Amino acid sequence: MKHLVFYLLVVAALSVGCKKNTETAAVNLKQSFGNRNEIVLVIDDSLWVGKLGDSIRKQLAKPIVGSTEAEPQFDLVQLDPKIFTTRAKMARNIVLFSTNTVNEFLLQKSVNATPQNYFFLRAQNTDDLLKMFHSKADSIVAVFRTSELNEETHEVVRSSTNNLNELKDFFGCTLKIPDAYYLQVKNEFPFLWYQKDLSSGSLNLVLYEFPIAEIENNQQPIETNLLHARNYIGKEFLKTAKDFGYVVTNIQNTQTISKEKLLEFPVYKITGNWETANDFLKGPFVCYAIRDDYYKRYLFIEGYVNNPFKNKRDQLLEIEAIIKTINFNEH
Repeated sequence: MKHLVFYLLVVAALSVGCKKNTETAAVNLKQSFGNRNEIVLVIDDSLWVGKLGDSIRKQLAKPIVGSTEAEPQFDLVQLDPKIFTTRAKMARNIVLFSTNTVNEFLLQKSVNATPQNYFFLRAQNTDDLLKMFHSKADSIVAVFRTSELNEETHEVVRSSTNNLNELKDFFGCTLKIPDAYYLQVKNEFPFLWYQKDLSSGSLNLVLYEFPIAEIENNQQPIETNLLHARNYIGKEFLKTAKDFGYVVTNIQNTQTISKEKLLEFPVYKITGNWETANDFLKGPFVCYAIRDDYYKRYLFIEGYVNNPFKNKRDQLLEIEAIIKTINFNEH
């Protein structure tokens, strides 16, 4: 099996369907800047307070799925073109809107700094610009999401120096888990629970597996069995400090379950909110259930964010970046 390639490049012509100029050679460019999941929007103040600005905020700052608080998927920084300085042009994620010009939708990479995604939306008038943004918003979001996950994966790899032999022994895989995480629980089930302390809570990374025959048993939909498996693990192993408290996912509540690929493996990605039986803790989670024919199993890797009254979006991104570093050397 080929090793996991950590850093994916988005080919604009395929991913966003837009015209793309030759990329600037990045070798002599300075490092871009910007907080994680931050976008600089260069747009005239008069357009920002109108229907175009409303549409931009609705699409780019919509609440993320799964968070217990209303958090935007991106933080937006609006700059009028008159104050779009040389320093601001080095931001990692930029979208520039302009009118009174030919219609054009363009993505350029590493224009003034690296890495950098620089979108240009140009149109003859505001109505055309609004229509263009409506038609391209999903593509813009996809590029920024991929880019931010790549950057977070870089950070995860840089901060991971420990050789976690228990991952190979229990699951025949490796993960890049930052050194700030420590092994909280180890059980021959097999089950591993890593935890990272936060000032007001914790990040939790959990691995376990179930036989394919238990998940695909024709008695219930696969999606239902995946949730039941997670709840079994929560009751058995994910205990809280309070007596008889444990993590549970309310199957009656809406969870988002989608089919994806990780390496060449089919994956069910599950996002939603966890809560606790006999306790008051709750928060968002992300789970990847990997169908692995080699071991005839579903390998679950999931992260729980326990950070009451704090933002959780970037912590979910960290968990997902860790999961994306998985590698199965034995295959």
